[in-house]
Amino acid sequence: MPTDSAVEGGPEAAGADDTGAGVPPPRRADGRGRARSGRKAKPTGHGKPRRFRKLKITAMVLSLALVAIGITGFVIYQKLNGNIKHSKLNISDVDVPKEGPDAFGRTPMNILMLGSDGRDNPTDCKLGGACDGGPPRADVQMLLHVSADRSNASVISIPRDTRVQVPTCVDPKTKQKFNPINTTINEALGRGGPGCVVGAWQLLTKIHIDHFMMVTFSGVVSMADAVGGVEVCVQSNIQDEQIEYRDGVRHEIGSHLKLTAGKHNIQGEDALKWLRTRHAFEDGGDVGRTHAQHMYLNSMVRTLKSNSTITNPIKLFKVAEAATKALTVDDGLNGIPKLTSLATTLNKVNTNRITMTTMPNVPDPQAPNEHLVPAASAETLFKMVRSDVAFDKNGPPPGTETNPPTTPEPPPAPPLDKAAVRVTVVNGTTRTSLPGLVTDRLIAQGFTKAVRDSTPLKRQTSTVIHPADAKDQAQAVADSLGLPASALSAQSNATHITVQIGTDWGSEATFKGGKGNPTSAPPSTPPPPPPAGELPKDSAALNGADESACMKVYTEAKDRNGKPIYTW
Repeated sequence: MPTDSAVEGGPEAAGADDTGAGVPPPRRADGRGRARSGRKAKPTGHGKPRRFRKLKITAMVLSLALVAIGITGFVIYQKLNGNIKHSKLNISDVDVPKEGPDAFGRTPMNILMLGSDGRDNPTDCKLGGACDGGPPRADVQMLLHVSADRSNASVISIPRDTRVQVPTCVDPKTKQKFNPINTTINEALGRGGPGCVVGAWQLLTKIHIDHFMMVTFSGVVSMADAVGGVEVCVQSNIQDEQIEYRDGVRHEIGSHLKLTAGKHNIQGEDALKWLRTRHAFEDGGDVGRTHAQHMYLNSMVRTLKSNSTITNPIKLFKVAEAATKALTVDDGLNGIPKLTSLATTLNKVNTNRITMTTMPNVPDPQAPNEHLVPAASAETLFKMVRSDVAFDKNGPPPGTETNPPTTPEPPPAPPLDKAAVRVTVVNGTTRTSLPGLVTDRLIAQGFTKAVRDSTPLKRQTSTVIHPADAKDQAQAVADSLGLPASALSAQSNATHITVQIGTDWGSEATFKGGKGNPTSAPPSTPPPPPPAGELPKDSAALNGADESACMKVYTEAKDRNGKPIYTW
C-alpha cells in the first residue's frame, strides 16, 4: 500500500524510499544539477511533507485567531456588562400580586420606563439637567406591557404633572424613610430612587410591575447617535426658545429645538431637544410632549427593527454600548444575558401590534392651570393591561391561539374525597363552644372524619396545619370555613390536617363570618374588560406602524407684541 507521502507526490516523496537511500534530485533548468553549495538538501522534518507543515501552521494561526476573537468577545461582554447600573425594583410599601398565567402557563410582562433629568453628572448638567442640588425628577414615565403570548405590546404614558399619591418609600442606600405624600408623579424619583416610582405606579394602577429601565439626558443623546438618527415630523416651523424672567432673573425654559416644517432625521442633542420640548407642541402642555415622545419611540423601534441596524455588527455594538451605558435597571435585569433575552422578546413583536397611549386626564381641581389628575376613563386602560387585553385590533380573532402549546394539557385532577380527609379541630380561645360549631360545620360540608381535640392551646392567629403533600385538602378545609389561603401552614411533622382556632376567629362556625358562611352574600362579578382595541377616545393612541403622524406646533401662542412664540 502506498504511503501518505507517496500519495501526496510532493518533492519529499521523490527523495526517499522505504530503505531511506538517497535519490538524486532532478537537475535544475540551468543545468547545474544540485544546490549551489553541493550539499544535500536539508530534510524537512522526519520526512513529513511540506503541505502537512503548512496545514499545521495554518491551524495554529486559526487557533490563535479564534482565541483572539474569543478574548475580544469576552472583553466586549465584560465591557457591556460593566456598564449596567442597577438597583432594587420596589422600595415602597405597595405590593401588587403578579397576574396569573394564561391557559398555557404564560404570564405578561410590565416594564416601567423612566427618563431622568440627571443632576449629578456634568454631561447631563450641560445638556439641560437641573443641577441645582435638588433631588432628581422623572419627567418621562411610560409603562410597557408585553402580552403573555408575546404577540403585542402596549404603552401608557403618564404626564409628569399628574398629581398622585406617592406611598412610603425607603432609600435602599441611605435607609432614609420617606413618608406618603400627595404630589406630582415626577417627584417620586427623588424619594429613594426608581423603586419609589414603581410603588407610585402600582398604587395608582393596581398593575404589578416586573422591571424598570431608566435613562438620563446623556443616555438619550448617545442612543440616538448609535441608532443613526430617528425620523420625526412637525406640521409647521418650530422654535422652542422661550425666555422667562423670575424675580428679575432671566431663565431659558425652552428646549432650543428648531426645525422647519416637514420630516427630519434627528440625532444627538437634537433628539434630546425633541423629547424635552413641551411648550411648543399642541396646546403648550405636558400631554403634547408625551405624544411627541410616542412618535419618536415608534420611529426608533422601526429603525432598530430594520435590517440595516440588526445585521450591521458595528452599528449593533454601538447601540448595545450606548444602551448599557445609558441605563439603570432593576436587579432582575442586571446583566447582558437578561437584557439580551428581553431585547429578543421585544424584537418579535410586529410594529403594527405596538400601541402607544397617554393616560386620559383632566385638570386638577386643586390647581387646574398647573396639574392633572387621572380621568375616569384611565381605569379602562389600566384594566386592559391587568387583563392582558391588546390595545390594537390587528391580532387574530378572539379565541384563536397564536402560539399553541406543544404538549397536551394534563388531565384534570380527580375530585377531592372529603369523607377520607382526617381533620382535628383545636380551640385556642376561651370560648368553649367554638370547637363544636367548627367541627359540625366541617361535617356538614362533607368532612365526616372531623373531630374535636380538647388539648388546651393559646393562639391568636387561626391556622390550618397540614403535611406538605396535602395542600389541596387543607385548602378545601379552609374554603369550607372561610379562612384565607394565608392561613395554611405546611409542617414537616404534621400527619393530618389540624384547624387551630385563634382569638381572631369571631363567634360563628366560620372565620369571622367569611366566605364559608352560608348567610354571606356571594361576591359580585366585576364587569369584563373591553375587547381588544376598544381604547378610550381620550387616550391619543398611536400605532407603531403609523408613519403618517406629524406633531402640531403651538402656533396660537403670541408674545406681548402679537408675534408667534414657537413658530416663524
